[in-house]
Amino acid sequence: MSMIPLPIPDTLLTVTWFGMGLIFGRAFGKKIDWEIQQSEWFKRRSKVVQFLVKGLLDFTHHWWMGALLMVYVSGVLEVYWFGCGLLVDDFPDVPRRIQKYFKFRLTNNDTGKNI
Repeated sequence: MSMIPLPIPDTLLTVTWFGMGLIFGRAFGKKIDWEIQQSEWFKRRSKVVQFLVKGLLDFTHHWWMGALLMVYVSGVLEVYWFGCGLLVDDFPDVPRRIQKYFKFRLTNNDTGKNI
């Protein structure tokens, strides 16, 4: 099984931009999602609007934005490492989100248990 090599920042400049991506993802990603869903505004919305807002919040998670920055703007060192920080910050949530949206494929239809 081949692994995807993870880049390691090796200069003060790359460590700084990587750290900025991590902190940006932490500051504006997870906390905002939670605060929106706990707000009175959100709770007063219909179930349809809540469903759409939750879906939009899940879709806009920053792991894929960071990965796209790394792929498409790899020639700009600062953008690449900022994107890497975004990706790394959000990556622990990816398996849970995938399971949430594809749960029907991960369960045994006869027993309803995970396979």
